[in-house]
This record gives sequence, structure tokens and C-alpha cells, in this order.
Amino acid sequence: MLKKLVALLMALSMMLSMTAVAETAQEPVTISFYSTQAGVDDATVALLGKFMEQHPGITVNYYPCGDDQLAAWLALYSAGTAPTVSMLDVGQILNYSDYMYDFTKGDTAFFSEILSGLEYCQKEGSDGVYGIPSSYQGFGLMYNKRLVAEVHGEDFDISSVNTLDKLVAFFDGFEAAGIPATVVFSADWALAAHYLGCQLFSEWLGDKETQRAVLKGLYTGETKLMDLEHFNNIMDAFDILKKYNINKADPLADTQEGDLEMLATGKTATMFQGDWNWLQIQTFADRDDLGIMPMPLTNDENDPRNGKILGSSPKGYCVDVYQNSPEQQAAGIELAKWLALSEEGKEFMVSKIGSTLPFTNVNVVNENPLAVSTQEYLNANKVLDISTYICEAPTDFWLMCGPFMQAYLAGQMDRETVAAEIEAYFQDLL
Repeated sequence: MLKKLVALLMALSMMLSMTAVAETAQEPVTISFYSTQAGVDDATVALLGKFMEQHPGITVNYYPCGDDQLAAWLALYSAGTAPTVSMLDVGQILNYSDYMYDFTKGDTAFFSEILSGLEYCQKEGSDGVYGIPSSYQGFGLMYNKRLVAEVHGEDFDISSVNTLDKLVAFFDGFEAAGIPATVVFSADWALAAHYLGCQLFSEWLGDKETQRAVLKGLYTGETKLMDLEHFNNIMDAFDILKKYNINKADPLADTQEGDLEMLATGKTATMFQGDWNWLQIQTFADRDDLGIMPMPLTNDENDPRNGKILGSSPKGYCVDVYQNSPEQQAAGIELAKWLALSEEGKEFMVSKIGSTLPFTNVNVVNENPLAVSTQEYLNANKVLDISTYICEAPTDFWLMCGPFMQAYLAGQMDRETVAAEIEAYFQDLL
């Protein structure tokens, strides 16, 4: 009798053990991934295939972005098919954080692998982290190294261009050699976000509270742009770019591909943009070596800001908790962490996108010379943070204010009118 009882208890124990394993084993689940990283759809599908090979219980459907990335993402929500994981601009992650998983609610050990960027996924006054940074990007004046060596000498120190007057002299050297000094990319997002917004609401202004005060003052009407020295410095520097623009005869007729081709092949010496442009530059059969140099905004050569580029963690991976089940969310968290921190995810971001990564243990060799420049400035602590613009400025700032900058570039609007239009835009938001 005792032997039968022991055997029964052992059988029950084995059944309970098997039940526990079954409960913890992951049931097959289907999730989705939406990416705003355009131009690499086939490579993204291949990357997700690698994830599914390593996670056989998870199927991932891919949603590529359209021309209007936010509208396409919102349409998926309207249809009740919200992506489980999305790579979005961090401003959008914060805007829709009520829909997003807070990564501080789970295992946060992986935070120690992230060198920079978590703050971009935090709302002001909140400890929550609603996304994982996907990359780090730097920007300023991209320059053609061959032309600089030919015109200014092999040993020319690019860091010596640390005032507006020295920038003019730098540009004059190219013009004297018959080489247009710069090209101004006229897209609304390039002018109003990368040039104006990212510089206006940045460490150029001072600490975070000073930046926020200027931003909030635009809503209340207390900030008058024409009385703000920094705004005028930005526009003074832009006037120099306008003057030397290779496309100044018809400044709004350019294309991004055409502008980049002129820079990469030595038809012009500089272009204000950033390391993400390597995605297109690398497709040119013939191209010169390129780098990034700071864009000075003052005439004080002792101003340390003149020797720094702009830098940010512009995009991140977030997980929807609004329309996805707990099982889908759990799988989505695994995908988001894998995309950011796995060797395969890092390889994709470096090799396919050419990004700098804000993570520890990045062993991929970066073939993007612009990202190499960014990494050098980042390592030397010569980067001006733009998180106030990225995270706290209105998300449609570039869309609504881009036409003002385009009109200014084309000589159809003066500085005072640009300032007034921007101020009116903010006050209409109240």
C-alpha cells in the first residue's frame, strides 16, 4: 500500500512539473513591427527572419512606413491593427506614451548596456521609459575631405573654423578656387527641424531649464525671437549658407539625392546635414571621403559651442499596450530588446543604416565615415544635446514652420516675418 502511495505521489509530482513547464513555455504568438526607417524594407524583413529563427514561437509581420510616416502609423491604430513594436521618432513615442509599455516595469538589467538615449524616451517629470533608443546621430556641416585638402592644404585643421568670420573665409577659399562652397537642402523638414529647431531648442541656449523657458515663452508670448540673440545667430549663419549656396538661383528646385551627389563627388564642398545621409551616399558609384565639422554660430573663438556638432537619439523601439494582448506585449518586449542589443540588430543598424550606436560592446566596423566623425565627437564630449527639441517641441513644428524657412531661403520672406510667423504658430497651439 505504501509503495502504491509513493508511486501515486511521484506521478502527481511529475504531472505538476510538466504542467508548470507548459504554463511557462511560450505559446505561439503573432506580432507586428512598424518601422520609420525607410529604404531598407528587404533588409528589415531579413532581420526579422533571423529573430524568428531564434524565437520559433513568435511570428512577426512587417509594416513598412509610407510617405507620411505618422499618418500611416495612426491609420493602423484606427483600423484596430496597432503594431506590437514600432520604431518611431522619440517625439512620437512621448506623444503617445499612454499607449506604450514602460520598460521600467520589467527587468531593467539591459539598461546598463545603453550609454545614451534613455532620457529621450522619458517624459518631463516622469521616471517611465517608453522606448529603447535605436541609434545615435550627429550632424553639422558635412564636408568633402578631398576638396578641403586641395583648397586649404593637407594639414588644414577643420576645428579652426570656429567663428562665423572664419566660416566665411573657409567658404571664400573654395569660391576663389572655382568650387561652390555649399549646398542648402531645401526640404521643409531639413530647414525647420535639422537647421532651425534642433539648434534653437538645444544646449546652444544653456541648460535644460533655460531651453524650456524659451520654448514655453513662445507659447505664452514672452519669448520674442527677434530679441533673442541665439535666434539671430542662427539666422546670421543661415544667411552665409544662403549666400554661398550652389542652388541660390533657384533654391527650392533641388533634391536630396542631387545635393548629396554634388557633395560626395566634389561639385560642392559642404552641406548642412548629418550622418544618416550615408544611406543614400553609399549608393553613389564614385564618391570622395566625407566628414562632419561643427557649424559655428558666433564670432567668439573661445565659445566652446562653436567646436561641437549637434547630436541626438532620434528614434526608439516602443511596444504597444493598447491593442496588443499581454502575450503579444511580452513577445514585443523581446523583439524590441533584440532589435536594439543583439549582434544581428547592431549589425543591421551599422551596416545597413550606417548609424552610430549608443550601446556597450559594439564590435561592428562602421563603414560610414560620417558616423565615424560622430563617434569621435561623442567620445570627446563635443556634442550639443538637442533632446529639448526632439522630445518637447511640438511634433509638427517642422511641418508648419518649414514653409517659412523655405520662403526665407528663396528671398520671399524677411527675418522679422519668419519670427512673427513662428510666434503666431506657437500661440495658436494654446
